[in-house]
Amino acid sequence: MTRLNDLDLNLLLVFDAILRAGSVTVAAAEVGLAQASMSNALARLRDHFDDPLFVRTKGSMRPTPLAESMAAPVQGALNQLRAAIEGKPRFVAARSSRCFRICMTEIAQRLFLARLLQHFTVHAPNVQVTTVDMFPDATQAALAGGDIDLAVGYFADFGPDFYSQKFFEETYVVMARRGHPAATSSAFGREAYLDARHIVYVPSAASHHNLEASLDREFLRLGRKRNVGLRVAHSLGVSDVVASTDLVLTVPSRLGRVLAEVFQLQVFDLPLAVPAIDIKQYWHTRYHQDPAIAWLRAQFRELFQAQAPALMPSISRIDRAGW
Repeated sequence: MTRLNDLDLNLLLVFDAILRAGSVTVAAAEVGLAQASMSNALARLRDHFDDPLFVRTKGSMRPTPLAESMAAPVQGALNQLRAAIEGKPRFVAARSSRCFRICMTEIAQRLFLARLLQHFTVHAPNVQVTTVDMFPDATQAALAGGDIDLAVGYFADFGPDFYSQKFFEETYVVMARRGHPAATSSAFGREAYLDARHIVYVPSAASHHNLEASLDREFLRLGRKRNVGLRVAHSLGVSDVVASTDLVLTVPSRLGRVLAEVFQLQVFDLPLAVPAIDIKQYWHTRYHQDPAIAWLRAQFRELFQAQAPALMPSISRIDRAGW
């Protein structure tokens, strides 16, 4: 019985070349073998299949019935192998209907998603997006396993098998209702901020914990304890609370500007020394060369990176923890 394991698969290239050329000499030139080596390869094929495979008739090599029955399967298999080995995968956004899965926090979704989808409407009208919010450990595993394509925001150190690219540095602001008694027209002073009642926004996944921990440490350093009037796990409705009470909310500056425009709130610089954070996109090394994910990363960079293209930072290993 003829078995694939017993056959030198390079001989299939010889078979295909002779089949198409109808000549051992022409086929030898095509596959880069000397005439003697090509004749030896054909002899090995004949011995393996116990069949002449090609017979000379009127100046050309014609396939035997066995060779004819093998022709289509062999050529199809070789074409698939050539496509897999020689053809670099391409991603054509305008024709793609791929669904990208992106890990975004509530805040990141509010900041990025509308503009991203407007961009896709023009450049990739059939591309779909699914957003998820995960704890850092789950995000790391999902990126490595291909369950999500990209993580966007401020996340934990995923280790040496991940890449990141910075979009911008984010600071924090204080939001208060118009006419708040502790605010001036241009500032919310430090003592007023320390005395104010606060809204603590702590979603279930790792989006805002770093800020809250930093604020608590700063209050403690100043010998104070934060007066918390409300703790919420979702941002929906929080702006209405700020607009209708004297509670204050501390949020990333870009989110603060968006909310202030929509809900007519006042936005002030945070009067405490809380470190800024780097907002980045993150991906696993397995997908660094994937053309679809490379295209997705390029869209985020084009839309949201603060620097001009000439100033774009190089890709770096990730080095932060948790927005």
